Amino acid sequence: MIPTLIGFLLVRAFGSGPRGWCKHDFLRLILGAGVGVGVCSTCFFLGLLSGIEGLLLEAFLLLAAAIAVAVRWKRTKCLFCEGLTGTERDSALNIALAVSLGLLLALDAMAFLEAARQAPHGQWDALAIWNLRARFLYRSDVRYWRDGFTQLLDWSHPDYPLLLPAFIARSWRLLGRESQSVPIALGFFFSFGTAGLLVSSVSVLRGRRHGLLAGLCIAATPALYVQGASQYADVPVAFFVLATLACMTLADRFDADGFAVLAGAAAALAGWTKNEGLAWFCAFLAARVIVGRARRLSAFLAGAVPFLAVILLFKVEVAPPGDIFGVAGRVGMVERLLDAGRYALIFRKVIEHVWYFGPLLVSPFLILAGFLLATGVRPDDRDRIALRTAALALFLAAVAYCLVYVLRPLDLAWLLKTGLDRLIVQLWPGIVFAVFLAVGPTGTEPQPGAAVL
Repeated sequence: MIPTLIGFLLVRAFGSGPRGWCKHDFLRLILGAGVGVGVCSTCFFLGLLSGIEGLLLEAFLLLAAAIAVAVRWKRTKCLFCEGLTGTERDSALNIALAVSLGLLLALDAMAFLEAARQAPHGQWDALAIWNLRARFLYRSDVRYWRDGFTQLLDWSHPDYPLLLPAFIARSWRLLGRESQSVPIALGFFFSFGTAGLLVSSVSVLRGRRHGLLAGLCIAATPALYVQGASQYADVPVAFFVLATLACMTLADRFDADGFAVLAGAAAALAGWTKNEGLAWFCAFLAARVIVGRARRLSAFLAGAVPFLAVILLFKVEVAPPGDIFGVAGRVGMVERLLDAGRYALIFRKVIEHVWYFGPLLVSPFLILAGFLLATGVRPDDRDRIALRTAALALFLAAVAYCLVYVLRPLDLAWLLKTGLDRLIVQLWPGIVFAVFLAVGPTGTEPQPGAAVL
């Protein structure tokens, strides 16, 4: 509850929350819980480096967030409620969609819990990277915790950032023991929090029916929940990718720099979760500069800089070189970069994995494309910059991922077989968000932005 409270207060302060509880606080609560996990993990890491108890840093942040909310407590109405016009009644179709979404998420939850029961320690990456590093951080005292980042453990990617390991170790410190309930609960939150964030943000921006349809699309993607139950870091990255896009779109729609600050924080937290998240941060920043002409860029960077500083500190002070830019990675790098066969293999495997992504009878990419063709591309004029930014950022991130595959000094076919689906999951919620930001109204709906969740 501590991370959730810290994050919720921060989101309320920057996200212009009203004096009392508001129906839009469901969005703020989910977003805040994710931000709070990132904040608390950075506090724990900084505590390890400085020798200061991380909980003291958390207490200071909790107090600062509460003061920030108190200072802004003069708002009597929610920013979204002020900016939205009209209301949307619950039609029979909306009720049917909501019931279908609830049933589908319940099935996902049952499958998640059964998978967690069968493999409580997660799958290979959870065992060999995230939970392994968490045990080093939890079991070692202030003198020996760096032993988990030695080159002798290069097979466990000691250069990977620490959002998950640091948060798990911090929670174990509070519990006084190691418990797999922590990484399982973390995977559960990011899996289903991603769905909740998508539904709530699209509902605010495009109407409740769009929000429910977007939720059905993400709930009907078993790969998201399989990887969440496997305790992989790709699902948290997906959460922060979606949070970046949603917050910046809300900032543009409602002229709220506070949400641009939150977008910067979310993008940087993707980088604190996994190295691919750093590629996402750079892709989004480049896309925003190209499309938005640096609009709200200062606010975005203000939210990102604290977490980027922590990432830099980790990379310089603790992490060894990664496998791409280490000694082994530099050997033959130019040859790999100029090898046309590697590009052809990547392209062929991307098409194959997109076609069978899900796994369902029909690829959700095809379903989403059909929905887009049926409704047409008719975005709200206020969302055009955000939509173009999202599309370009997702494309640039995909290109960056492909370059990583080209440059890594490992068997390419094996890399694509074991990792490509996870990279697709990282971008999938953001793709769904962008599509529903672009499509026209479905049936008889109010004006875009008129609905609330």
